[in-house]
Amino acid sequence: MDPILVAVLIAGAVLIAAGVFFISRIYKSKERELKLKTLSEVRISNSKMVTPLKIQACERLLLFLERSQLPVLVKRIYTPGAAREVFHISLLHSVEEEFEHNLAQQLYVGNATWTAVKSAKEELVNQINTTFDKAEDGTDVALIAQALVALPNPFVEQAIELLKKEFKEI
Repeated sequence: MDPILVAVLIAGAVLIAAGVFFISRIYKSKERELKLKTLSEVRISNSKMVTPLKIQACERLLLFLERSQLPVLVKRIYTPGAAREVFHISLLHSVEEEFEHNLAQQLYVGNATWTAVKSAKEELVNQINTTFDKAEDGTDVALIAQALVALPNPFVEQAIELLKKEFKEI
């Protein structure tokens, strides 16, 4: 075979191989760009759907915390002349019921915020139980209610601050 023809065939094969290589690189690059663009569009779409849910979760958890603060809770639950045990159970039931009603909100807030909300709820329950345990059997329910209203709960305040911070970051 003619050496010039062989050189031309080899050069042609090299050019074809180089062309195929570059075309495949361009194709892979375009495919990667398309995947990134699609992923970005999905993230934007998800963000548009999830953001309102995050805002709603912050609102609902804030409402739970505000309604569970002892002065607010006692004002809502206390009725003059109520039996001690009925008042005690009503307070605990109210806190537990509102908390359970908002359990799903943990999906939309950060772990630290959810942990703070849970801690605030647990501390409220502890404060209620401790106040009732310390009160003597004959203690008037009005005095127990006053004692509860006077208790500070830094756990609630901390959870509220974390919720506000998380809300600002949305």
